[in-house]
Amino acid sequence: MMFRNHLIVATAIYAVATNIGVSFFDWPLQWELVWRYGLVLLGCSLVDIDYPSSTVGKRVKWISWPIYVLFGHRGITHSAFMVAIIFGAAWAFEFRALYWLGLGWVLHLVGDYLTDSGIPLMWPSKRRYRFPVYASTNSLSEPIMVGIITIGSIIFVIFI
Repeated sequence: MMFRNHLIVATAIYAVATNIGVSFFDWPLQWELVWRYGLVLLGCSLVDIDYPSSTVGKRVKWISWPIYVLFGHRGITHSAFMVAIIFGAAWAFEFRALYWLGLGWVLHLVGDYLTDSGIPLMWPSKRRYRFPVYASTNSLSEPIMVGIITIGSIIFVIFI
């Protein structure tokens, strides 16, 4: 359920970030929006590569297990350090695709920031940060929070 919720929130925020409500219905379909969206979803998914039981971790256990053993779940991959590496590489190598991957990464972190577990934003510090109003992971409050973000994004895209 968490994986799906991360993708839903990433989709909603991507729609706002790209003002897709206006450009999506301009035909022909703008393929740039499609590949950027794919990178956002990829970035959003890769954050949990540090957990071998995650959707991504199950598919690349040979990468996931070493990261999990060295850093644990919600360790380095859930920190500002990793975000800085992604955006730093995008800037240093002038590789624009990494900006969209990085946006997805950040959106995943925002989603985890809204949960009771929080994120170790300033890794290697063990302190976890979370939003004052948060949802308990895998509880009824989680889909409610996702729904609020999604509905808010739809309203924003349509009316603003």
